[in-house]
Amino acid sequence: MRTDQLIQAMEADTTRARPMGGTFAVVMLGVTLAVAAVFLPMVGPRPDLGPSMMSIPVMVKQAFPILIALGAFGAALRLARPGMRVGGWALALLAVPVLLGLAVAATMMRMPPADWMPAMMGQSNGQCLGYIVVMSIPLLAASIWALRSGASTRPSLSGAVAGLLSGGAAAIVYSLHCTEDSPLFYALWYILAILAVAGLGALLGSRWLRW
Repeated sequence: MRTDQLIQAMEADTTRARPMGGTFAVVMLGVTLAVAAVFLPMVGPRPDLGPSMMSIPVMVKQAFPILIALGAFGAALRLARPGMRVGGWALALLAVPVLLGLAVAATMMRMPPADWMPAMMGQSNGQCLGYIVVMSIPLLAASIWALRSGASTRPSLSGAVAGLLSGGAAAIVYSLHCTEDSPLFYALWYILAILAVAGLGALLGSRWLRW
């Protein structure tokens, strides 16, 4: 049997175990809440969390990891089926660089060039990277475990998408603590952390999502 025939046969096989959207969502939401329950009491939410949410830069900081997590969640479910592509969920992921690019450009137009580098480096870039990556580990483990019940024909890509989901969810939690509100900061350091988790996910996916 040729490869394309095999894939078509698997797509038609409704008895094949696959991660159901509801189950996958419950697993990821549950692990995210557990991570938040450990992390936030340990480091504390930012003291001005409520008033800060009225600020557009803070709104963007909290919105873009939500977009990443939602887009990666939908993409992961599609990729769990043989031969499927990311589809329309790619639009949510592609919206992220557009949103961040606009926020960064608006900030740089208002800010003197001498202040760009200090705003980009911030005061907590190492903490930002470390916390997001560490919080992502249980989320990535849960997502890889859930996706193993699927049948992805591109395990590395599925793992990378699981990493984006995990990194995005961890960044949502971290944003509740972080007081670095410049788009120049979070467009760099949050994204670096999330991409690092995506790279780890690709490595794990190539091994654990292969069948």
